Amino acid sequence: MLFGAACRLAFPALSIQPEAFALVGMAALFTGVVRAPVTGIVLVAEMTGNVTMLLPMLGACFMAMLLPMLLGNAPIYDSLREHTLRLERQIRQR
Repeated sequence: MLFGAACRLAFPALSIQPEAFALVGMAALFTGVVRAPVTGIVLVAEMTGNVTMLLPMLGACFMAMLLPMLLGNAPIYDSLREHTLRLERQIRQR
């Protein structure tokens, strides 16, 4: 939303809505963490009742999913599962 507000100040003639940036950012953040783009888009659309931002959300979610995959980062649920299994192995060894 801050980036949207900065864009609004920089380009006042475009009548930019910072709230739209927040919606797209929410969906992209969820997608980047969980790697579930459709779920992120549906959750944000459902929470806000706004379906006019579907195309920008789709683009942002695609990038939010592509970048961590290229960097080799695991989704959060995979990381949590590995951490839990590691702790269970340590407990059994004692």
